[in-house]
Amino acid sequence: MNIWIVTTGNSDVQIKDKTTLKTKWNTLFYPEGRKGLEKDHGFQLTKKEENANFTVPARVMGVICGNQLENNKLNKDIYQDLCFPLLDAFSQKLQGKDQPDRIIVILTNQESAYQKPEKKSPYWKDTCTLKPILNKYFKDRFSKIKEVKYLELAPQSKDEGLDNWDQALKLVQQELSTLEFKPLDKIYVSHQAGTPAISSAIQFVSLSQFGKRVKFLVSNEYEPENTRFITSSKYLRGIQLQEAKVLLKRFDYCGVESLLKPYWLDSATPQEQKLRDLLKIAIQWNFANFDEFAKGLGEVAQERLKTWWWTGYEAAYLAVVRLEQGNTVEALFHSFRAVEGLICKWAEYKYKNHIQYKSDGSPAIKVSILRDLPDYINRLYRNMQDKLNKEGKLGLFSESLYQLLQTAKPECQNPTHVMSIVWGKARDNRNPLFHRLLGLQEQEVFEAWDTKNKDAWKKKVLSCLNFVAEQEFTSLQKASLMYQLHQDLNQALTDYELQAFSDLNV
Repeated sequence: MNIWIVTTGNSDVQIKDKTTLKTKWNTLFYPEGRKGLEKDHGFQLTKKEENANFTVPARVMGVICGNQLENNKLNKDIYQDLCFPLLDAFSQKLQGKDQPDRIIVILTNQESAYQKPEKKSPYWKDTCTLKPILNKYFKDRFSKIKEVKYLELAPQSKDEGLDNWDQALKLVQQELSTLEFKPLDKIYVSHQAGTPAISSAIQFVSLSQFGKRVKFLVSNEYEPENTRFITSSKYLRGIQLQEAKVLLKRFDYCGVESLLKPYWLDSATPQEQKLRDLLKIAIQWNFANFDEFAKGLGEVAQERLKTWWWTGYEAAYLAVVRLEQGNTVEALFHSFRAVEGLICKWAEYKYKNHIQYKSDGSPAIKVSILRDLPDYINRLYRNMQDKLNKEGKLGLFSESLYQLLQTAKPECQNPTHVMSIVWGKARDNRNPLFHRLLGLQEQEVFEAWDTKNKDAWKKKVLSCLNFVAEQEFTSLQKASLMYQLHQDLNQALTDYELQAFSDLNV
């Protein structure tokens, strides 16, 4: 059996120009039928566009015309004065082997949600009163039709109106669950009429309930010749592209790649290849593999990559991203790592002749540093002094690293200096927060840096980095190469979507 599920909208039934219905609307048809309206707002016909048909809110159209299909006063069949641009395009396509045996019409009725409807209320766009007109239309177009079934989406409050995506999905699921479908039924779905929430709900429910059995019938009232069927696989791909956009907003580059990879071609289009390449680079950044990330950037960022300090800013921006993702532990970890790691990079760059690397690649400061910074030894703890003198080197991390910076840049020894937070409150809070098994609240991340909110936290981390690197960046976004790459990824995903669905206009 062929089953056609079709949504209905405010402009599905229109009035032709130069007809009795149009001419006598104000003098006969509206005065005769308005007593059936919940509230009379003196609705007038509106011309959609130049040389186009006339419309009136769907509920009004149904009340005025649906109850007067045969107007004995004029001995005139009102139905002949009506036109159905979108439904006509669909009906012409559903012929021959595709002709429906059963039609399921989705109507809307928000009567319970809008008790005293104003003129601009969504109530007037409801299509439930169009049932007599639609019934005549479908039976005229498909003379052998076995059944025309009408389902009403009827929210009970304004908060649950048909612009509410969750509510529309719930109502569509409820209504379609009352019907029986057989495994061999072929399902055709036309979802373009109605609110965007209803359209999406019909798409989702159809795909989840019927899978590959469903075909979507789409059209355009201005270009009916382009009416066509679209397979469910293309719609599934479209839905996953929307999901990919959500994942991209969350900086989940692996998730985007995993979602889209099944659709990638052996011979990729330029748009697809660019998206794939950018995702590979972004994934390395998300894993904090900044060297691999840099290799992928190529010539675009060569000037930045020549600097010793660029990875510190990338690590800090990664902390911002982790906070946006709700991962507070990693946000704190990367923010502290960014600054401490940058101090280490500074030491390796500034005093490379006094650096020795251990077998694991970690740096140690050699006793020769005392030739350049003789006061350094006096700033160390006694056990660290002994180790430096005895072994001739000292692992460069934490206190030994901080004291090296303070010796070289005495101004940061001041308790009120921005860097004091690093070897003060931030360090004191880092280990207790990392080592406990309790949750870490966002506010605790800010407080660990002696700040009160996200903006102040980002500003303080940036100030620390700028001091060490002797730069003047005004935001972590501007300092990060990944920020621009993310913008490029957004555009690449949009271009990929447009290319992939260049033939899909739904």
